[in-house]
Amino acid sequence: MNSHNPLDPVYKAYAVASDCFRVVTRAIRNPSKELIDRTHFDAIDPATVDTAVDIAAQQAADLAVLALFATFERFVIEHLQMANRLLAAGYPQQYSAKLAQKFENEVEYWKFGEVLNLFKGEVDPDLIGQVKQVKQYRDWIAHRNPKQPPAAVSNPEMAYDVLTRTIEQIQQTHMPTAEVMQDVAPALVE
Repeated sequence: MNSHNPLDPVYKAYAVASDCFRVVTRAIRNPSKELIDRTHFDAIDPATVDTAVDIAAQQAADLAVLALFATFERFVIEHLQMANRLLAAGYPQQYSAKLAQKFENEVEYWKFGEVLNLFKGEVDPDLIGQVKQVKQYRDWIAHRNPKQPPAAVSNPEMAYDVLTRTIEQIQQTHMPTAEVMQDVAPALVE
């Protein structure tokens, strides 16, 4: 098992920086002038060095947290992208089934405009825009906020036409063939 931790280089750099702050503090307290010649500390009053080093150490710690989280975030995103590629290939089966269940349980709570956007590229984008207009009108009807003007006027015929054409395009691109249905039928029963 590969236990490479992408956070290690960031944390090790922070640890080195922390040690550098400790060495600087010791060097300033050491009466040897050659240790601080041609550095920022050469011009600083020794009484304020501790404060300057403490402020710099805190800034380094904050930046380390920022870098650690950014590295973690990138790791998670890349991990999910790889999981998606594996998932698309049907691997691992148990994970695929759990993710499919999560999708099924939660898709109802997604913003419907985002759900519609999933079909872009397969369904005419102008048609998707028309569906969104129908939805805006439906929302206006449902909520009747007097402070909001009505959405673009729609009528049942236009709504029916737009929604029917969208259903047809989705069915054309998403309905599996009989061959595919035979392969996935056992999974649908579970």
